Amino acid sequence: MNPTHKNETGSFQELAKADEVQFGQLSILTIQPKCTRGNHYHMIKEEWFCCIHGSCELEIKNIKDGSEKKMILDEEHREFVKVNPYENHIINNISDSHICELLIIVSKPYDEKKPDTYSQK
Repeated sequence: MNPTHKNETGSFQELAKADEVQFGQLSILTIQPKCTRGNHYHMIKEEWFCCIHGSCELEIKNIKDGSEKKMILDEEHREFVKVNPYENHIINNISDSHICELLIIVSKPYDEKKPDTYSQK
């Protein structure tokens, strides 16, 4: 995680550098309190998630080898978490009352004809 630099006017934090991400699309995702988004994976796309407001739990499960990990993302500890191809991801807003907002970098732009999004049931 990159340090946050604070002074009386506010704060500044570097989140990612060009050699750390492959840029295709930049998105904002919001999740209502106690709601869940995702539960899908991609075969080609890589995604990097950073919580910029609120908090959430990110669940990642590799559908090829079954490995799993869970982590809390929140506005106090901003960092990008990479989700690789074949990693099913679920994002749960763990707050009872606050919207969660995430900044997402996606390695490829969204293509309606080839969405590269596969739901897990």
